[in-house]
Amino acid sequence: MHTARFIVLLLLASSQAVCALTLPSWLRFSQKSEAPAQPTLRRVSLGEFTGGTGGSARRAVLAALERASGLQLTTDRPDFLITGSSTGGRITGRVTAASGKKLLDRTYAAPGLDENAGAFADDVILTITGKPGLATSRIVFVSDRTGTPQVYLCDPEGREVLQVTHHAHGAVSPSLNPDATAVAYTSYKSGFPIVQWLDLGQGWERTVTDTPGSSFGAAFSPDGQRLALVMSFLGNPEVFVTDLSSNSAACVSDTTGVPSSPSWHPDGKQIIFSDDRGDGPRLYITEVPESSQAQASLVRWRTGHAFCTDPEFSPDGQQVAYTAQLRSGQAVIVKGWPSGPARVIQAGGAAHPSWSPDGRQLCYVQHGILYIHHLSTGQRRAILEKHGRISEPRWMK
Repeated sequence: MHTARFIVLLLLASSQAVCALTLPSWLRFSQKSEAPAQPTLRRVSLGEFTGGTGGSARRAVLAALERASGLQLTTDRPDFLITGSSTGGRITGRVTAASGKKLLDRTYAAPGLDENAGAFADDVILTITGKPGLATSRIVFVSDRTGTPQVYLCDPEGREVLQVTHHAHGAVSPSLNPDATAVAYTSYKSGFPIVQWLDLGQGWERTVTDTPGSSFGAAFSPDGQRLALVMSFLGNPEVFVTDLSSNSAACVSDTTGVPSSPSWHPDGKQIIFSDDRGDGPRLYITEVPESSQAQASLVRWRTGHAFCTDPEFSPDGQQVAYTAQLRSGQAVIVKGWPSGPARVIQAGGAAHPSWSPDGRQLCYVQHGILYIHHLSTGQRRAILEKHGRISEPRWMK
């Protein structure tokens, strides 16, 4: 176990404050991780949708619910009844329990019918299962389709593909904030890597830090207010946490290696990252500051695999997905957190896994193709191919 430096910096060219801080330990390695429980299927009946665009709305909602985990569509003694109406693309949708209690009654008035249907379907899934739906979620990724790597967005079916960046020198390592309104990524427009923050609604962007040196590999915190990223202005690269509102940052690692791919625990108190200290990349856990006094713990997490990269906590914080090097090549692995068995999800060159918001699926790349893999069934499907070579996918949380 190592003691990590904790340095707070105001990222202004004119003034940089440096002080030492002490932090409590949140790591509890005595806890045991259990295998994730199989989801209970809820029996759901989709009734008729009235109105001029009711038929189209029902078909769109049905398609979203058929792809959802945890639901069984049936007309035989359903636990929940879904009904609605649609006029001009607007949708009013309702969910009623078998007891007659109304659980959801809401109107969706976005410009497009498909957008409204996706939003209603996601609310249905959340209301019935307690897990977020995926219809309105987005996956951010990198593709070299234009000749240089650029950042793109798509939906979980590989549709609605949108090119986000258009940098002459390319853009890599993207991360979406929790509501998919902003993306952070690494740009090379200055000749060396720097992290940029882009507002997807307004279209404006800014550099996250104005310190000298490189910065790369950003990841949004669960609340969307902070970024974990690697910065090198102190000399050796270290993992920092930067507050997007105050423009301050804290160093939360102390390594002689080269850290990369930081990712947050859903409680916002820990960060997992890969660090190569000369014997190949391994995974480490560091604490995120909560007070203004001295020391944080930095712990190597032993996975049983060599050359581990791209770690990401599951949405419930009970598992970690990562890339490991096996004899057959790169593979996507899932291991219980903080302890538990590890299992190979996909070998043969699969890499860079990222969890779906409901924690039931992973997206990853293999041979430049973007896949989604359902963990309980083991089934997977390619959602985007023939779109250049795809890499570094991340699913919004």
